[in-house]
Amino acid sequence: MDIRKSKDIIPQPFAQCHDGEGVLMCRSLLDGFDSEKFPFMHADTMPAGVSIGLHRHDNNEEIYYLVSGRGVLTYDDTEYEMKTGDISLCRSGHSHAFRAVDDCVLIVVGSR
Repeated sequence: MDIRKSKDIIPQPFAQCHDGEGVLMCRSLLDGFDSEKFPFMHADTMPAGVSIGLHRHDNNEEIYYLVSGRGVLTYDDTEYEMKTGDISLCRSGHSHAFRAVDDCVLIVVGSR
C-alpha cells in the first residue's frame, strides 16, 4: 500500500497549462506511486480566469472533477457549464479544455 499525507504534497505553479491562460497551482497527488493504470492525478487550484487549453487525448482518457467553484468545459467544439460536484470524461480521440469562471479546485485524473 502507498500513502501520502496532504502536508507532504506541495503545490507548484504551472503557467499556461496546455497553452491556456494564467497560472494554476498544481498539487501532484500520485507522484512516486508508479501506478500501472493512472500516470497522474492532481488537484489544481485555479483563480477565476485561469484556463487549461484545448488539447486532444489519443490512446488515453482524462477525468475532470470540479471540487469547488464554477467553470466552462469545452468538449470538442461544445461548451458546457460545470458547477461544484460535476465530472467529465474525455475519451480517447476527443479534445477538452477548462476555464475557471469562479475560483476553482479541479481534480484531474489521467489513464494509460
